[in-house]
Amino acid sequence: MANLLLTGPPRFSAHSAWPPIAALVAAVLVQAGLQLLGGVLGAYVGSADDPWLMAGVPADKRLLLAILVFLALSQVGVIGFTWWAAGLFGGDRRAVLQLTGRLPTLGEVAVALSGLALALGAYNLGVYLIRPDLFMADVVPFRPMLEAPLWPVTVLAVGIGAPLSEELLFRGFLLSALAKWRSSFWPAALVVNAVWSSFHLGYSIAGVLEVFVGGLYLSWLLWRTGTLWLPIIAHAATNIAFLALISVYPFQ
Repeated sequence: MANLLLTGPPRFSAHSAWPPIAALVAAVLVQAGLQLLGGVLGAYVGSADDPWLMAGVPADKRLLLAILVFLALSQVGVIGFTWWAAGLFGGDRRAVLQLTGRLPTLGEVAVALSGLALALGAYNLGVYLIRPDLFMADVVPFRPMLEAPLWPVTVLAVGIGAPLSEELLFRGFLLSALAKWRSSFWPAALVVNAVWSSFHLGYSIAGVLEVFVGGLYLSWLLWRTGTLWLPIIAHAATNIAFLALISVYPFQ
């Protein structure tokens, strides 16, 4: 079976029926709104005096655990909205979200992950050697999230929920709408990745740039294969590898 990343023409084809500006506004409002709601509800529950809400959880971990749980629930909300919205205006949900066609082969996954690991690995090594302060600014906030009893929720939210919800909303729903306008994929991809990166402004400047560059690579995977499954897998693998690395290596 031919490797879609290495042979043949690009296979992306936009199928969204959404007006591009409406899709952009909807994506931003849903991502920002549900993310904010998850954080607020998590902070409220984590600081509540009712012991049954966080029974068995150490007091110093309750707030962070509650925020992580509600952020994970907000990701479920994003996925639900994206699936519902993709079917509006007569759209075929699976086609709009680039979920049609065959699943990627192991060879395609291996090529995709190798390229992403090489690019982001070299970038992060350079940042770590040149500006370790910027690198640590992006790593340190995740360390408490990997302590028991937080780590299962962290893996769920960061390793699975974020890749699935973000890929469906941004490189599935939004990119399809923008790319169909004047049949222009890469200008649309630049806009989508700029918007997606703006939701990571809590990172250092080096971290935000990494998100943007990584997003362009994920967009290339979609452009080459015409399926969102490969960007979802690559995104999830990257996040899980990051969590695994900082859990075992004491960066200083």
